Amino acid sequence: MPYRVRQMQPSDVFSVIRIANQAFLEMARPSWYIGKAFVQWMQRHRHCMFLAETEDGEAVGFLIGRCDGDKARIGWIAVHPSHWGRGVGGMLLSAIEQCAIERGIKVVETGTPFARTFYEKYGYECVGIRKAMVLELVGRTIKMPDGFHSKSIVPEDLPKLFGIFPGDADWFHFLEAYFSACEREPSKAIIVSEIGQQNPVGVVVGNADTVCSDLVVVSYLFCTDEGRAMDVLNAFVYFISTFGHRWVGIRLPISGIDETELEANGWQDAKLPYIWTCYDMRKEL
Repeated sequence: MPYRVRQMQPSDVFSVIRIANQAFLEMARPSWYIGKAFVQWMQRHRHCMFLAETEDGEAVGFLIGRCDGDKARIGWIAVHPSHWGRGVGGMLLSAIEQCAIERGIKVVETGTPFARTFYEKYGYECVGIRKAMVLELVGRTIKMPDGFHSKSIVPEDLPKLFGIFPGDADWFHFLEAYFSACEREPSKAIIVSEIGQQNPVGVVVGNADTVCSDLVVVSYLFCTDEGRAMDVLNAFVYFISTFGHRWVGIRLPISGIDETELEANGWQDAKLPYIWTCYDMRKEL
């Protein structure tokens, strides 16, 4: 079946939404998510947004991208499942690559959780891996680490927490994570201490996923002693398990948290639609 690629138009919004609904595994699938992206990118980067269609005008794929400075960036690319394996994705890649060349840009970049082999097929190389891991809480015994206890952070705790951070940068990083969590669920931020000791060992802030409430993702973890970082994380896992959540997710690197040790404790590479390991892909034109 012959296909063609044209520049995307504002009126293509529904076609983009429907393809995303049926093609994406990850968070871009919901209509509200890809719809917001369409509006934001269409107003700024229309020249790097493309729609693939049949000769009859049926929309079968799209690419939302941008050309900024010395790089082109692919935000989202999708092909309707009934047209997979027919070269439509390659045609969309060629469109943004040509767009970049016309503007004197020699590099195209993107990040992908599930399509690494697709990009490699068209000459892209993996230049970085942003690791994410998940622990399923159901079907296993979850305990508080021996000798530790935890409590939810309340604003009155902030003065005593200030002293555990080595500098303002760490303090502000924590505050940003904490107040972001407070918008929705302040109870997901905890202090971890040793039993019988007044000074905290660490703090952890988590956020329940906006789409999947069964998933809580660690947004910040700090430990006064890196050797106790896994104990602090395990205390958070126990705390979250008492709410009945199914998964805890974490994005690496985090100081004191080792991928091998996580695997030994049952954590797995994240491949959920809501959290995943991301492969940074790059092609020089």
